[in-house]
Amino acid sequence: MNQNDGSAPLSAKQVAEALTEVFPDLPPALQAAARYIIDNPREVGLQSMRSLAGKASVHPNAFVRLARHIGFEGYEDLRERFRDFLVSDDLGGFGDRARWLQQLAAMGGSSALLGEMAEAVADNLERGFLRQDPKVMEAVCDAILEARMVYVLGVGSAYSLAHQFWYVARMAFGHMTPVPREGSQPIDDLAYIDGQDLLIALTFQPYRSETMAAVRLAKRRGARVVGITDSITSPLAREADDILLCPTSTPQFFQSHAAVTALLESLTALLVGRAGEEARARIEAFHRERWEAGIYEENPKLGALG
Repeated sequence: MNQNDGSAPLSAKQVAEALTEVFPDLPPALQAAARYIIDNPREVGLQSMRSLAGKASVHPNAFVRLARHIGFEGYEDLRERFRDFLVSDDLGGFGDRARWLQQLAAMGGSSALLGEMAEAVADNLERGFLRQDPKVMEAVCDAILEARMVYVLGVGSAYSLAHQFWYVARMAFGHMTPVPREGSQPIDDLAYIDGQDLLIALTFQPYRSETMAAVRLAKRRGARVVGITDSITSPLAREADDILLCPTSTPQFFQSHAAVTALLESLTALLVGRAGEEARARIEAFHRERWEAGIYEENPKLGALG
């Protein structure tokens, strides 16, 4: 859908779909505006165009041009499609949460900072789970279970996330390996990847070129790629066969990975559930060996990390 259709999207969801469709062909300023609308739909209804422009680091006119590009007369017509986000209170306890955050803000100082972080993390978790399609996650799990080898790739801030996912999942599944290994580049550890294998890749703004180079290598070799990223507009989302989106918004200079961690933990739980008793038996054996080797101070319960 674009300005040549003579029609405008009828809902917030359709606005996001239209922006996603035209995103690759937009100039940089309009891409930044489109990405902010797609990733922050609640704020579109709450914030002024000038405020959104400041957060997206673009001139306010970028939002006007963007609205016209997908068939609206102006930005206010686009904004009307997001009014439902203002009245929705379907999360349970939202009003109490809002009052608590307001109290922290009024206290100022560290309390206000903690309130800002709490709001960002809670919103990321909420949106992260709402974005997930159980059918997609089931398909990803089945692909992981069927693959000969599963490579789990993350560099920079995504390294610890990828490593933690591998560290937990390897208790039940011996065909997973982290990438990169110490002293390697990601593409070094994917030298023998092929169509029987699967690559799980994580990258978030600003997207890492090493990760994308590894993804493109895997695609050329015929491997299936599962992308975990923060926006449908990210280069990983455009390359991956399967996409799991997770917001990382924060009022600070760093990204919040709380929602990504929750997504990976959920994916691990689904994997074990779909693998059945064999996976549970492996986890029990893994912990029993550690307990008998004196690694644990306490006898672990099933599923404890160690």
